[in-house]
Amino acid sequence: MSNIWIAASDNKLDKVREYIESGSYTANSKDPNGYTPMHAAASYGNLDLLKYLVSQGGDINIQDSDGDTPLHHVETLEAAKFLVEELKADFKIKNKDGLTPAKYQEEEDEYPQLIEYLSSLEKLGTLPAMKTGIEVSHNSPELPSGERVKMYLSKDYEENLSDELIQRRKQIESIMNDDLSEEQKEEKLRSIILGVVSDNVHQLKESDAPESKRQR
Repeated sequence: MSNIWIAASDNKLDKVREYIESGSYTANSKDPNGYTPMHAAASYGNLDLLKYLVSQGGDINIQDSDGDTPLHHVETLEAAKFLVEELKADFKIKNKDGLTPAKYQEEEDEYPQLIEYLSSLEKLGTLPAMKTGIEVSHNSPELPSGERVKMYLSKDYEENLSDELIQRRKQIESIMNDDLSEEQKEEKLRSIILGVVSDNVHQLKESDAPESKRQR
């Protein structure tokens, strides 16, 4: 027996499109557990299909009966980065157990790189500890995810930074001083910060993933 949730899990884009165009289902249709095609596509890393679902009105932050969003269910770093950086998924949403995607993955303890990435996003407020020269605060332009950015530009601090990080801070300073709209500044700052997070994640080694606990 097939349905849109199984089709989304199996990456059958044509079948999913058929279900949606028939009007029988939507990208946000929930099964008895609140599980949606969005959750299925995210869990199985079917990113092209997920992008299609979003184009059809899919809510990237939709929650199932447990309060989990599609980001709670991702199992690869690639999928997490796609949801956050391309589809603007909110990594701070908590499920009914009070767990963000990062905390949820920490409890599952299966995917080290994924955990590192999501945890790094939550810790943007302590980026100086990661030697980035960037800190999230409440005194500067707001990012789409709700954080705000400010820079540490003191010469004493700069002495401890690599040439690459100094260059990154200069990019931020340039953005802040440019005659750009707030929206343009937010997007550029977000891009730089997510780049910092990605650089940290790339330092981790690939780990063998155990058997999946995906819902079918």
